[in-house]
Amino acid sequence: MVMRVVREVLVLVGTTVLVFALLVLVVYGAFAQLEFAELIGVVPEFVFGFAGPGLALWAVLVALGATLLRRRGPWWRIGAHVLSAFIAGFANVAIVAAIGEAMDAQGGFVAALGLLGSALFVPLAMLATPIVVLLLDRGRPTPGETTSDPADAR
Repeated sequence: MVMRVVREVLVLVGTTVLVFALLVLVVYGAFAQLEFAELIGVVPEFVFGFAGPGLALWAVLVALGATLLRRRGPWWRIGAHVLSAFIAGFANVAIVAAIGEAMDAQGGFVAALGLLGSALFVPLAMLATPIVVLLLDRGRPTPGETTSDPADAR
């Protein structure tokens, strides 16, 4: 049971971060017109800088939701994970703006980049969540379903 929760958290967050990084790579590549080496350096900076607080908060909320709802069906967990993505997206903008203001950076510009990070992260999390959770739960008995073979129960 514990391994299922850990696997769900790692695969869901890992998949979202990977697709997010690829999307940032494509968007920056199309609009910034940077050389490939510069582009590869900018992607982690954007993903973990301007969306990092939201991703970290979402990972914690996904772990909490997967743990608390481990005996529920997959749609309960999907709903909790999608709701937590919205919460993490809003918190990301506030955290990135606060960090920008504390560092005496251009707060409005930094907040806009935090908003862009959240605007890319939240829809990706919403799309990845049902796919990952349902694929990981494929072939598992639903809660309350009994198996007819005692060997399957072990």
